[in-house]
Amino acid sequence: AYFDEFCFRINRSQFKTSIFHKTITRMVESKPIYQNQLKQKLSV
Repeated sequence: AYFDEFCFRINRSQFKTSIFHKTITRMVESKPIYQNQLKQKLSV
């Protein structure tokens, strides 16, 4: 369990900046979604 936690923390520290970068990159590279394309489903 200790080794798993150690590996998790090492990996997390190495990729900490790229998590934000990946999110921004995906947002920029994807096609835009306009308000009239959004559909909201409500189940009451």
